[in-house]
Amino acid sequence: MPRIPRSIVSRFLVLPSLLLLALALPVAPAPGQPLTDEARRQGYVHAGDTTYFVFDAGLYGVRPERVVVTGPFRSWDGNMDLPAWQLRPRDGGVWVLAVPNPAYRSLAPGTPFKYRIDDGIWLDPPAGAPNAEGGNLVFLHGVTPPTLKAEIAGPRAVWADVSGDGVTRPLDPAAYRLTNARGDVIPLAAVLPNTASRTLLIPAFDLDWRRVYYLALPDQGLKALVRRDPSFRTLYSDLPLGATVSEDAAETTFRLFAPRAERVALYLYLHPDQQPEEADAVVDMTPVGGGVWEARQPGDHHGVYYDFRVYGPPDPGNFFFGTHPVQVTDPYARVSLDSFGKARVWRTEAPPRPVRGGRPRMEDVVAYEVHVQDFTDLLPVDDDLKGTFPAMVTPGLTNSRGEPVGFDYLKELGVNVVHLMPVQEYLHYPDDAWQAAFADDPFAQAMGIDRENYQWGYRTTHAFAVESRYRQKGTPPGTERRQFRALVEAFHDAGMAVIIDLVPNHTGENMDGRHFLFNFNALDKPYYYRTDENLEHIGPFGNEVKTEDRPMVQRWLIDQCRMFVEELGVDGFRIDLAGQIDEQTLYLLKAALPEDIILYGEPWIDASDPEVRKNPDWDWYKEDAPITFFQDATRDAFIGSPFRLVDKATDRGYAGGNAALREDAMRALANAYPEEAASPNQGIAYLDIHDNWALADRFAVQDWNGNLGVDAGPYKIAATLLMTTVGPVVLHGGTEMMRSKGLAPLEEFEREIEGGPIHFKGRDDTYNLRAPNRFVWENVGRTDGPNDYAGMLAYWKGLIAFRMSDAGKVFRRAEPVPEGYYRWILPEDPHLLGYVVDGRVLVLVNTSGAEQTFTGVTLPGDTWRLIADADRVDHIAGLDGPDATLDGSAAHDLTLPPTSVKIWVRE
Repeated sequence: MPRIPRSIVSRFLVLPSLLLLALALPVAPAPGQPLTDEARRQGYVHAGDTTYFVFDAGLYGVRPERVVVTGPFRSWDGNMDLPAWQLRPRDGGVWVLAVPNPAYRSLAPGTPFKYRIDDGIWLDPPAGAPNAEGGNLVFLHGVTPPTLKAEIAGPRAVWADVSGDGVTRPLDPAAYRLTNARGDVIPLAAVLPNTASRTLLIPAFDLDWRRVYYLALPDQGLKALVRRDPSFRTLYSDLPLGATVSEDAAETTFRLFAPRAERVALYLYLHPDQQPEEADAVVDMTPVGGGVWEARQPGDHHGVYYDFRVYGPPDPGNFFFGTHPVQVTDPYARVSLDSFGKARVWRTEAPPRPVRGGRPRMEDVVAYEVHVQDFTDLLPVDDDLKGTFPAMVTPGLTNSRGEPVGFDYLKELGVNVVHLMPVQEYLHYPDDAWQAAFADDPFAQAMGIDRENYQWGYRTTHAFAVESRYRQKGTPPGTERRQFRALVEAFHDAGMAVIIDLVPNHTGENMDGRHFLFNFNALDKPYYYRTDENLEHIGPFGNEVKTEDRPMVQRWLIDQCRMFVEELGVDGFRIDLAGQIDEQTLYLLKAALPEDIILYGEPWIDASDPEVRKNPDWDWYKEDAPITFFQDATRDAFIGSPFRLVDKATDRGYAGGNAALREDAMRALANAYPEEAASPNQGIAYLDIHDNWALADRFAVQDWNGNLGVDAGPYKIAATLLMTTVGPVVLHGGTEMMRSKGLAPLEEFEREIEGGPIHFKGRDDTYNLRAPNRFVWENVGRTDGPNDYAGMLAYWKGLIAFRMSDAGKVFRRAEPVPEGYYRWILPEDPHLLGYVVDGRVLVLVNTSGAEQTFTGVTLPGDTWRLIADADRVDHIAGLDGPDATLDGSAAHDLTLPPTSVKIWVRE
């Protein structure tokens, strides 16, 4: 998914109370009066019904041309052009914005916020900010807002918790108002104190835990949803879910978890286009405990299509059939007809052969992130294979130059892990609706999206099903599983592991501002998803599944991973937005999978639920990461932040000539981060990935478009830094061949289709633009034109081979790097950096635009052999020319051309 700094994604429930007006707050100065130092440091001041955002440029050490504030009050929207959130300059480098905030309805106490400047640079809090927390500033930090929480614990038991500044816990039943969803008042028989803030309320008659109730303290202006968590957090069943054909094919069992349903009907079809009224059978399912419904049917139903009607009460937050007459599909379905179609019963099959030579250890991982459609769109295969699993592993393909492309290209590249972007069934808008909007649109035609809704896939709808659009055209639904299995086996036979990009944190049911009823929303939205007091989804990406306090959602995550490992042979997972999954679930996931499984994910964006964020056993970040995480600090040091690309001199990292980042680059190379003290395997290093700018566009000669030419020198420096970093690494597929997204526009815009707008984010995030993401296979072996594609590919292949060689073992280690493992060579000019790694590898880097000399370089041992320079990498034969061999007994003056590297290895 598009990356946002982890600390800036959240959403607070605003619980306004007039009692907050009594709190001691900073007072805003009258116009012309100076701001206090406290207001400048904390970034705001409040007076009356207005909050004033205050940005002191001097504290941040910047001279901005534009300043905006963002936070959950605007859903962390990244738009820099909205006048409502732009600050205005005042004297002395101070910028101010007044925001009406009566009764704290716009910003509640504890709301985080952050400043952005110019073209969207995110700024961390200034030094000395008293209200800094998690990389944000916090409005009314430390103030506890009045809060009422309620849970139904039984037919005659409701727990009520009252807390916060300026509120009291009453013991008079008349002070409380308990109502059902219709607003009917339910009298209380007793109010019993448990702690100073916790109270047991005894209703006068039985409540149904499956229904919706509200509790209020009218005199104190507080109201809360009576949550069902006491029941939700203990519901569990270990029965197999989905459609299962018995081993003897005598029976097919259907099971569905729908904990608050009153009735569930199973519909069976022999043909996928049949309507419910044309179903071949309708079977009432039976509750079998733990929220599971079951139907057993005699015989082998392999290939039969099915869906469900789920009935339940018409309360808020419910989308049962009575009020929303939609057939829903099985979240455990092994086959789904796109996202909008029926499920199909499919037998389990034996897994493919394992990886030849075994799965690589984490420290040995050189992963290659690739999208099936991007990789295969322009391969020289028949049309029925383009964009499919079989195309990806078709051997013997060459381009017009006779160069290997596709599967053979990957085998020759030398990577040992193929990291597939999402292959679980994900949301595509139906072709007819899409074509009605885009078939004649010139922009859509240029982007290759006039005929279908192209997507990267970060919108899973059926986690156990393999993406049906990657099936060879003309083959029946379900064969995509066999074709995917064959893909895995082909890579395994070639000695490459296969991992898939898992997207469990949010689903395709709530994308692009739409609300679909595929499964979870209709089965039990408040069980499966994090919701607010109004039972609405929370989260910046449409929804967030709720793994904490929901054992069956936790099981859903683990079951899908085990299925892909045990049935389809997958060797690991990259978890999208892993920071939104609670820490305990990730620990359980690791324990449930084989010990040698490859597992890494994104740590940055945490849960939007404040109850999750404040629980240290659920919330996590790099320092307590339960899985290997993407080390963005390494990326920023080597090539610059993905959130800024304006000035070549400063925004392209150390490799791009920002000499101020030399120490950062050193820290990245040695993995000298506190959160990686236990092992370099805690973080995985990378330069670019599918999100944000392609490396070729970041290092473009002009217009941030690598198709027009790439600065090869700094590009190769970046590659060298990555490949001489300790710990696992991952490449964005195509980076080695200077794949550019330059066909995409720079600006963002929208188009309308049935159901609402579709947003296109432009070149820095091409998740729904097909043409800019394609692998241009004709560039393999190409030496003419704007780039030396052949030379760059050979350079990357050489670096990968060197890293995987015996000499490259110095970078592939799981143990913490001891002091002196990297011996630094630090000339006075910070554009120069040298390092001797474990006494066995010497790397010299010149990021300046002029020839430079490292003087007096001393080395241990006898003879050192040159294996890389500005043009080539060859760790086997070595390179000729000046300094081809170095005597370890002497000091050396070693000269490097502008923006270049040299590498020697000890004989």
